[in-house]
Amino acid sequence: MKIFLYKIVLFVVPVLVLFEILFRLGFSPIVTNSMLFDFKMLEARKHHVKNVKLLSVGSSIGLYELNSGVIVKNLKMPYYNFASWGMTIADMRVLLNSLVKEYKPKYVIICSSLGDFMTTPNDSYLNYVSTNSYIRNNFPEFFYFKNYNSIHQLFIRKYEAYHLDFDKWGGASLTIKQKDINRDKWNEHFIFPTAYTQGQYKELDTLGAFLKEQNIGFIFVQAPIKASYTNTPLAEQIVKLHFDKCKSIVGNQGGIYLNYYNTTVFTDSLFFDQSHLQAEGSVILTQEIVADLKTIIK
Repeated sequence: MKIFLYKIVLFVVPVLVLFEILFRLGFSPIVTNSMLFDFKMLEARKHHVKNVKLLSVGSSIGLYELNSGVIVKNLKMPYYNFASWGMTIADMRVLLNSLVKEYKPKYVIICSSLGDFMTTPNDSYLNYVSTNSYIRNNFPEFFYFKNYNSIHQLFIRKYEAYHLDFDKWGGASLTIKQKDINRDKWNEHFIFPTAYTQGQYKELDTLGAFLKEQNIGFIFVQAPIKASYTNTPLAEQIVKLHFDKCKSIVGNQGGIYLNYYNTTVFTDSLFFDQSHLQAEGSVILTQEIVADLKTIIK
């Protein structure tokens, strides 16, 4: 038995040392199939994020359009932005179950748009939230083994994936020159609602009920949409129905619904596609949000 255990140790230790070296060289473990989310969680660990009274979660809308500097300067409370590309309302609900327990925020803000209600949830987030928070925050190397991926895949993620620079509160702003704007995205007319939209409305209701139960203030922000997306009576009607649905769900769960869809203020020049604001637009939006939050946050 001693010889057997000795052989196991001889086999395991070099493997552990190898992955620790990879971690220190920046070849981070693959936790979910969202590269940005994995990177953001490591950044939160590096910044020793612990005390968060105002917590934001969302998709790329919340990531790009909530300007951290404006929020922190004006609200003067501990804040962190956990938004990541491609999150649906269902993903936010799953993540909030974990984040609320860990950070105990007083308020949660979701800056949202149509895309959050259009697709299926990303089940790989469960790999993150189902892991003990102490292990997540102190031994992220654990995910090399919980969600095993080849070293080749670790290299691909590090060198081929697009990396985004976060500020120290987890936010990010983008400024894309007119000549670099993707014209297909600029003119995209995606179909809404989809087969998944009703399910996402139910997830929003569940999310709101959870925050209400936890006595956490829920603030739902409808982000601006480019005017050319709603340039037909049918599109205007569809968008209005969505606004009304979200307002009703959030209100029924005791949340605050704020709508900043205003094509006069948020002209097309402030966008880089149908839904996402340039950095200049994010400052304008966040200033409006902050002005309203000052009357809400106590």
